Amino acid sequence: MILPVFAFLIALAIGTVAAVAGLGGGFLYVPTLSLIFGLDQRMAVGTSLAVTVCASAAAAFCCARQKKILYAAAGCLIIPGMIGAALGAALTAYIDTRILVILFVAVLLLISVQMLRPACRLVGIISRGPALENHITGPGGEDRSVSIPYAHLILWGTAGGLVSGTTGISGGVLFVPALVVAGIPVHYAVATSLFAIVLTSLAGSGTQAALGNVSLPLLAAYGTGAAIGAYAGASIAPKVRADRIQVFFGAMLLVIAVIMIIHDIF
Repeated sequence: MILPVFAFLIALAIGTVAAVAGLGGGFLYVPTLSLIFGLDQRMAVGTSLAVTVCASAAAAFCCARQKKILYAAAGCLIIPGMIGAALGAALTAYIDTRILVILFVAVLLLISVQMLRPACRLVGIISRGPALENHITGPGGEDRSVSIPYAHLILWGTAGGLVSGTTGISGGVLFVPALVVAGIPVHYAVATSLFAIVLTSLAGSGTQAALGNVSLPLLAAYGTGAAIGAYAGASIAPKVRADRIQVFFGAMLLVIAVIMIIHDIF
């Protein structure tokens, strides 16, 4: 009885803090499933993706009530993201587990650099080609339009899906910075990312489940806790300054990367 409760509490905490940043939480679900509960990397990745579906769906429901989701932009991320996630998940059957760990750690380090040093932009803007017009309401009630080239959304949607399917991290690690660098306010980027994560993670988790890489007992405990936490996190996200959580997440990711290197690589 203690183990399910412990798993629930861990997922509750992760779901809360991850939703504030517009992430699915896979960057913490994977290492906790691996280091604390002993799942191998493939099983941890598959279970993480399934948990991410539960968490991001709950958070996206909250964001929809806040009217922060840009559905057209999310759709442009979702379609290529689902293809990339399914492809990435399928590739895990043919890639050595240690390589997956190295890939996971590399992604953590890159994200932490961008969070700790916002000037180091790892996600660029594609500025050419037909663009999607996004209408946004500012904090003072004023309306403005932000144009994002479709090529930009398609490229980063595919990249986010691949990262999600192969590492178990949600595509939000690329969706959020890709939207922000294109001029979308961070709270809209967070909400749109959470909505896009639902279907991209579903594509990856479905493939992983077909490969037998999902732990149902841990999915039940983690999924419930993550969903409750994610809804709470999405509720408070509009009140949290993004710059205050960047340093915290960046430092946390560095610590997790070091632990993963010591535990799974050496």
